[in-house]
Amino acid sequence: MKAWLNFSPSIVNKRVIADLIKNYNINFNILKANITPKGGKMLIEINGKEAEEGIKFLEEAGIELQPITRVVKKDEDKCIDCGACVSLCPVTAIKIEEDWGVEVDDELCIGCGFCTYSCPMKAIKIIE
Repeated sequence: MKAWLNFSPSIVNKRVIADLIKNYNINFNILKANITPKGGKMLIEINGKEAEEGIKFLEEAGIELQPITRVVKKDEDKCIDCGACVSLCPVTAIKIEEDWGVEVDDELCIGCGFCTYSCPMKAIKIIE
């Protein structure tokens, strides 16, 4: 499961993520993070036997969790299938299909945003 974690200023200096990883049998991957003393956001991927318990732990600690199914959205009307985004994707989540259309695999996408910068038509947006 991928989710955005929202941190308030009161949570930023607490060891919540370290305790989560230490106390629960989960796989935890930080895909993107922007956290300052004023709060912030982190895009994570979490799975494993105790993922549900780990999510409850995060929420009880005061971290707002927003599950997501899509990290980026391609605007079909704007996209001209030029492929400029394909070579910049570090996880090969963007591919050119047999019909020459550009497709984004949301399961692989890590939300890095490289594709958004490369698109001459501004047809790809990060969903936050």
